[in-house]
Amino acid sequence: MDDLVELLKQGFILYQKNGKIEAEVPPTFGSVALHFQDGRFSYLQRSETKK
Repeated sequence: MDDLVELLKQGFILYQKNGKIEAEVPPTFGSVALHFQDGRFSYLQRSETKK
């Protein structure tokens, strides 16, 4: 549990997929969208812009 809190403090995005907690590094410039279907996580869409 402490590991998850530490990841959140570092700015990671946490989500559950297939019963497992996954971590996604946020982009420096861009966006991350979590998509759900029937109330369940379906997929993560990441868009990054390079400057």
